[in-house]
Amino acid sequence: MTAQEIASEKGSKIMEIIFSSMKAIRYFYGKILAVFCVIITHLAIYFVGGWIFFEVAARTKSLAPIIKKYKPLIDGVIHNLVSSSLLYVILGVIIYTILSALCGALVSRAEDASKATQPTMVLTMVGFFGALSLQQSPNNLFVRIFSYVPFTSSFFMPIRLVNGTVSPLENTISLVILVVTIVVMLIYIGKIYGGLVLQTDDVGLFKSLKRGISTR
Repeated sequence: MTAQEIASEKGSKIMEIIFSSMKAIRYFYGKILAVFCVIITHLAIYFVGGWIFFEVAARTKSLAPIIKKYKPLIDGVIHNLVSSSLLYVILGVIIYTILSALCGALVSRAEDASKATQPTMVLTMVGFFGALSLQQSPNNLFVRIFSYVPFTSSFFMPIRLVNGTVSPLENTISLVILVVTIVVMLIYIGKIYGGLVLQTDDVGLFKSLKRGISTR
């Protein structure tokens, strides 16, 4: 969605008007911040809605025994959600959103956005299916390595956190690597964003990226 939106804007003349009144990097930061706010809003809705549901269920005759029976399981799920794992999910969405924004800025038509985001989709599928197949092996060498790689750590590190096979120091190192990567991507892509979006001719992904870098 992010890539398609940016590609649609790129295909119109509105970006020239916007960039004449504000810097491209500020516009880019605003887009990423808006996505982050949407994530936080959705999480808040889920948490508030879940809390209301359990409060009402605990006071309902037919549901109260079920809630009481499975309370340890529910508490365990909530504990795993409201932990570093949730932070990895949020940061993972942000880093893939930034990468998708870059892919969308590389094409001149909204129809080509899905083609441009294929590298992002491949990375996502590798992380998701890799974590799914290795979730029962938290000490596996691949799990340990990919839990530090920025684009896969949001999939693999929560496995180690849930199984308690990672130390606080290792968790902190992985988070720092992920956050630093996000900041570096934000700054660099923000600098070349204007040069990418203002290109309207279809020259291919790599040539478009090369031009954007040369005009930053």
